[in-house]
Amino acid sequence: MKTIKIITALIIISFLTTSCLGDRKAVNVSEINDTSSFVNEDFKGNLINFSKDGSACPNISTADMASMYNVPEDKVKMLDVSKSDRRVPNSNPACQFYLELGEKNYESLVGLISMIPDIEKDSNNAELSMYGENWEEIWALDKSISKSMEWIDDMGRAAYWNESKKDLYVRFKGYTLVISPPNNTLLNKDEKAKNRDYKSIAINMAKAAGFVN
Repeated sequence: MKTIKIITALIIISFLTTSCLGDRKAVNVSEINDTSSFVNEDFKGNLINFSKDGSACPNISTADMASMYNVPEDKVKMLDVSKSDRRVPNSNPACQFYLELGEKNYESLVGLISMIPDIEKDSNNAELSMYGENWEEIWALDKSISKSMEWIDDMGRAAYWNESKKDLYVRFKGYTLVISPPNNTLLNKDEKAKNRDYKSIAINMAKAAGFVN
């Protein structure tokens, strides 16, 4: 970052967001300074552009999700929040998934695909946000203090998987794709026992929805 003040603010913010998840590690200075190696130099442009009224739902099916989880299709429910009366005004486009794989409602697996637009450069949060103009620095800083982040090569402009949160982030031109593959290992013991590879599922969701090849 350009100033010590901004660096300090970023470190404090990142510590607060990771410590509550038990994901914090000692700061790795070399990773903080690495703001380019994870950027995909072969990025050719978006396959899907951001739309404030769009979502991934039209591009992915319940059959796709059923196949990834090896369950009957009737166990998978999909909700296009962007077209639902449940959508919060001005919220980001999102497609939610519910896999009814338990006897109780609270045992269902829940996930989503969301598109988050870049923050405008003149916004108050632009410098300190992972969706702002200095996103490379923010991502590098987060990686430097996170035990569970790993870069994913050749996806979008850049991508990483957070094993602790079970989230995939893929940066595109104008927006960031966030995928949380349906999971519920806390309350669904059978699901936990399956020890699924959620990272691979998230990547497959990105591919099935057409965001990446």
